[in-house]
Amino acid sequence: MSHVRDIERLLYDTMGLDAETLGANAIERAIRVRLAALSAASPDMPDMHDAPPYTRYWQRLQQSPQELQALIEAVVVPETWFFRHRDAFTALTQMVHDERESRRGTAREGQALRLLSLPCSTGEEPYSMAMTMFDAGLGANDFTIDALDISERALTVAREGLYGRNSFRGPPGTMLFRDRYFTPEDESFRVISALRTQVRWHSGNLFDPSLVDRLGTFDYVFFRNVLIYFDRDGQRRAIAALEQLMRMGATLFAGPAEGGTLTSNGLAPTGHVQAFSFRVAGPVRDVQTSAAGLSRPTGTLDAFRPTPPVSALDAVTQHRVTSPHVSHVVPTPSPFSSAQAQAPLPTSTGAGPSRTFAPLTSTPITPPPESPRPGVFQHIDATEKTDIAVQLTQAQTAADAGDFVRAVALCRAVLAVDRANAQAEYLLGLVEDARGDAQGALIHYRRALYLEPGHYEALVHCAALLDARGDATGARRLLERAERTEPTQRASTTSRTTTQSHDQTHRHGNRHR
Repeated sequence: MSHVRDIERLLYDTMGLDAETLGANAIERAIRVRLAALSAASPDMPDMHDAPPYTRYWQRLQQSPQELQALIEAVVVPETWFFRHRDAFTALTQMVHDERESRRGTAREGQALRLLSLPCSTGEEPYSMAMTMFDAGLGANDFTIDALDISERALTVAREGLYGRNSFRGPPGTMLFRDRYFTPEDESFRVISALRTQVRWHSGNLFDPSLVDRLGTFDYVFFRNVLIYFDRDGQRRAIAALEQLMRMGATLFAGPAEGGTLTSNGLAPTGHVQAFSFRVAGPVRDVQTSAAGLSRPTGTLDAFRPTPPVSALDAVTQHRVTSPHVSHVVPTPSPFSSAQAQAPLPTSTGAGPSRTFAPLTSTPITPPPESPRPGVFQHIDATEKTDIAVQLTQAQTAADAGDFVRAVALCRAVLAVDRANAQAEYLLGLVEDARGDAQGALIHYRRALYLEPGHYEALVHCAALLDARGDATGARRLLERAERTEPTQRASTTSRTTTQSHDQTHRHGNRHR
């Protein structure tokens, strides 16, 4: 269709958005929304029942920055809430305490921690960051938060700080922060002034080359649920831009579906479970912004020296980053669609770094040997259930400590009693992953998914392996499932038993922020 592709390219160049990730005809629908608005405001615009005047609209976009901004507003659909993916904020609290302790007695002890949220959408994320810092015991002078978004409409809501009930999601026990940091107004809640003044709002674009000079560099950056909307080149550009904004040893918080992309591009996980947090060792300078908004170099911090991976999770990611036998492929865009999980990948052809893998798209999962189908359980008495729970906890602890031999022995002991235990299969996969045996890891991850289709960790790790082997479509399908699924009692997944394995709750789906 005339000029629609030109407009898609303009949005890609402006904000890195890959139109295909939004679904079929999403940009065209946004254009129609804008044409309808322009037609209502300007009688000389052709009626929308006539042939869509894409040529005239394309010309208008090239001449009017205001109309380009309006189109961006029509495309960007904010979907966020306070303390979304709460584990990230729990990890932030621990990191902040560790960082302040490490600075004690040094020249950096009195420096304020700098945090950045982008895109900040309607403000729920940066306000959650501020609440986390206050709850961690920091004072107003101990940290600063900058928040950036391309949407002026979203920033208007953020600056106002007035939120409806949709911004507060979760069980009542997780809503206690609302009593401390908000005041009720009719059916809404307003952020208290002490919180609102802690965040500085900016209109801007990650791909603006002057951004680091405007904002400086940061200790903690929240950039979540965005990379999934970029193509491979856009993801690389975004990560390079983020690294420019990060101080040495800074932490980047990403979305649950983005870990594979980040590790494929050289970032390493921090080891905080379910926080989806990563670190890089650059850039070579740290920049602060002065009161006048001008940047000034403040020297280079001590080099960040990450500790060698010890836990299975750390070893898994480190292997994916460094192994010469894995193609570091970033997912290419494809519309999400539901599908069965994949069967174990075939062995590779060729040798060395240039080897390739045949992608799998439709082979069903191979069930564990002699395992019953999900829903057909062995008889396990109460004592055996207790023993299984203890052994799984011990296996998880052993895997986290890098004692893979003990972890495997404990998982095998569990499977000898309960052949349909998904968590034991997942832990075996994690160990094989940590040892660098991607083929063996995939077998166990898929057995876990056969037994428990909603096993969140198995979905994420299996997707990462598919991604690394070039099966972007299969990886994205699993990540879609992971986004819709959350294991019951996620904080204590090691205590799952056979009777719990099918009790799942739905995760909130991602939309463009």
